[in-house]
Amino acid sequence: MTKKIKCMKDLDIFSSLDDSEKNLVARLARPTFLKKGQAVFSEGMPCDKIYFIRKGRILLYKVSAQGKEISLDILKHDDIFGENTIFDDSTHTFNAKALEDTFVCVCSRSDFMELLKNPQIAIKMMKHLTNKLNGYTEQMANIAFNDVKGRILNIIKKLAEKHGKTTQRGIKIDVILSHQDMANLVNASRVMVTNILNTLKNEGLIAIEKRYIYITDSIILENAI
Repeated sequence: MTKKIKCMKDLDIFSSLDDSEKNLVARLARPTFLKKGQAVFSEGMPCDKIYFIRKGRILLYKVSAQGKEISLDILKHDDIFGENTIFDDSTHTFNAKALEDTFVCVCSRSDFMELLKNPQIAIKMMKHLTNKLNGYTEQMANIAFNDVKGRILNIIKKLAEKHGKTTQRGIKIDVILSHQDMANLVNASRVMVTNILNTLKNEGLIAIEKRYIYITDSIILENAI
């Protein structure tokens, strides 16, 4: 798996660099293979690395004082994480683990700072951080202002935008999430999420096959806020 994937060299964030610059970037990264369920880092660990996903998916999450897991985001190919706190001598404020077998490229803080001396990379990184912050703001607003059904509709829309694939059956959300995973994303109970997903199925808005969610009626995307 790792032999077939270039480490960082062909990431979108580095697409504007010339070949010599891309080769330099590639030499700064350490390829790392993660098994499904394996932790990347935990809350409280030092922030001294940045991670570039080349294949697979990563879950970012927090655990409350009561032990409840709250999902923050699901990242995929070409996404970046660990960069939000790498600029300070601080510790991670959330956890990260592999949702499936995943290949990431790891860059140290010192090497990453060298990369940011390139203005094209610095501008792209600023845009990336802004988009991520806006996404988390929308997620918090979704939880604060919508009922559980509204939150589920919004998270389905978000997942479709990020992980959706067009099929004959409809838009397939190409990431397997349990009902508990969905509950963690919308801050609701698993039983309530199960009931609402069943309602959406009965209304013909979604289908679930082999644990994948399919959006079978585009109205579900139009109704999401």
